[in-house]
Amino acid sequence: MTDEETSEVPSSAEPLERGIFDGFSGYTTPTEDDWKNVLSDGLIVVDTNVLLNLYRYNQDARSSLLATLQKFEARLWVPHQVMDEFWRNRESALEDPERQLQQSISALRSGLEKPISDLRHWVNRVSLDRASAIQLESKLTSALEDVIGAMEVVVDSSGIEMEADTSKDAVVANLTALLQGKIGGPLDAKDHDAAVVEGKRRIEKEVPPGYKDKKKQSRGDDTEVGDYLVWLQLIHEAKLRAKDVLLVTGDTKEDWWRTRNRIPLGPRNELAEELLREAGVRLYMLKPDRLLTYARDFLQVAVSEDSVQNVEMVNAQSESDELFRHLERLAESNSAHAVVSTWVEVEKALRRTLPGDPSQHRRTTAMQMIGELAQQGLISQEMTRSVKELNQIRNRIAHTGESDLTQEGALSFVSAARNLIEALAVTATPQAQGLRFEKSIIDLIRAAGFEITSADLLADQSYSFRVAHRSQSGSFVAIQVKYYSSGSFGAKALDLQRERLSSLPDNVTSLLVVTNAPLVETVQAFNASAIGESPVTLGGRRYMEVVQWRNSDDDHLVVRALMRSML
Repeated sequence: MTDEETSEVPSSAEPLERGIFDGFSGYTTPTEDDWKNVLSDGLIVVDTNVLLNLYRYNQDARSSLLATLQKFEARLWVPHQVMDEFWRNRESALEDPERQLQQSISALRSGLEKPISDLRHWVNRVSLDRASAIQLESKLTSALEDVIGAMEVVVDSSGIEMEADTSKDAVVANLTALLQGKIGGPLDAKDHDAAVVEGKRRIEKEVPPGYKDKKKQSRGDDTEVGDYLVWLQLIHEAKLRAKDVLLVTGDTKEDWWRTRNRIPLGPRNELAEELLREAGVRLYMLKPDRLLTYARDFLQVAVSEDSVQNVEMVNAQSESDELFRHLERLAESNSAHAVVSTWVEVEKALRRTLPGDPSQHRRTTAMQMIGELAQQGLISQEMTRSVKELNQIRNRIAHTGESDLTQEGALSFVSAARNLIEALAVTATPQAQGLRFEKSIIDLIRAAGFEITSADLLADQSYSFRVAHRSQSGSFVAIQVKYYSSGSFGAKALDLQRERLSSLPDNVTSLLVVTNAPLVETVQAFNASAIGESPVTLGGRRYMEVVQWRNSDDDHLVVRALMRSML
């Protein structure tokens, strides 16, 4: 740069001084105070998927979300476009639980053929008499029917009336009361037509939001511009209210979010800057599961971790449904492309299932990934076989450009891939990860030579399991394992565990909490006080400590804490 260039005087239209976030407000990480402020004073806008998923959440999760939304009172607002999409998709959404149940039952009954075949093969090998063989086969079939019956009870007891009749629909009743006077009006005909034109231009130029819905153009009903209409109405309302906006959405596509490794970090900078420019306010975005955690922490709403995880899983399932509808449509028009595109999703699912950051496995082949998953016990032989079969078909199509692949063949490939991806998703659920996390803690404690006397969660809900005290016969250390799918182990979690400590049986001398979540400063200070000043932290007789365990490198932290708890 020349001296002449450095001495240029800024235009009067430009600010005299610019900071590093000027023009880049979307990269600002909200502080705890920022979240408190927008939750207590901001305009809270909910997207269509948030309302539709009320039909898919379990009763506790649905109640928690409704209770949270009620907290915002007049600051809760729904764009007209959101309600338009809600009513167009409602009947399909309320059928989802029953449809998913029937699909799962069909898959289970179909899958029973192989174990029955294996059983009959064994029967022939050992020449078992016919009466005994029939009895064994009957037990196998009966066990499956018992499981199916339990699944039907879960759906029947979900606490929601699946009624197309709006006067009998529990979700509609709740939303009627919640959203009265909180729904925006439609654009007039002229503004709507102009918005449709602008929305389509944005899609072609890949200007957020909404360009990821380009595939909807084939419908011919302008639904591809729905996201832009929501965004435009949100901007208009933000101008009127002059309040920062919190958009709650389950949509995690890149035309809304700035992401890394598929994890939403915050709104796209283009969106944050557009709202700041047009309305003079900041944009915040949260997924519904994160809204529940903030409601628990800042709004004093009773929200269980199970509710958070249920919301998270339902949102993921909704995204999966939309993806596979697209792939099925693609299979009908371009079979080979559908196979290749579907295989990409299989590889993504394998990476998500592997422990650690998915980006670490970017160059790992599918065969290498299933080998590692099998070694860790995270994938069954049936799933391994399915991956190999799909990979062979994909390779044949990709490398030979096979043109005789039928539409039926492509649809079959997409269906098999979906079953596999959903099975992998179950493996990667917070519940499954939590069980693996607990097993890791049990294994390391046993490997360290300690005796675990109970690991039955149903035996005593006050702790996960207990370890026999080495120096006091008949005494135990309670171990509470807390797996978090997101967030930190904070002050409220600490207080809850301290309350639990006071209610433990007399033969429990101390409590050790092991979590995968980072420990906030308050918890770290509690640990330092317990370790440094006195081993007694409650009532003059019990010790408590919280330890973060992420992988085997942290084994020594758990063992040392366990030793301290026995002093």
